[in-house]
Amino acid sequence: MGTTPDAQRWLTIQQQVADDGTPTLVCKGRINLESATLFRSEVKSLSSTHKTVLADLSAVEAVDSTGLGSILGTYVSAKNEGCTLILVNINPRVKDLLNITKLTSVLTVQ
Repeated sequence: MGTTPDAQRWLTIQQQVADDGTPTLVCKGRINLESATLFRSEVKSLSSTHKTVLADLSAVEAVDSTGLGSILGTYVSAKNEGCTLILVNINPRVKDLLNITKLTSVLTVQ
């Protein structure tokens, strides 16, 4: 199954579980107006039963303002449930955006 250019407008998320039970959401595509709800719902489904959830953003090529809001809101919601959302392996373009917006000082980033 090939990937069409339109497919990269969307977000796909695969869940992986480490040996210690920590879930990682491997995200691919874009976190934007169309996909922000998917990101939030995937984290929410894990945050009530895990102390830590990792979001691997190495294959996230773009995040728009709605995506930034979703990441921040999801982080706060998870924290309110006693879960830490950690952004890992962040794509350099996305990391630059997080730095410019100063969200790296609020979010847990590795």
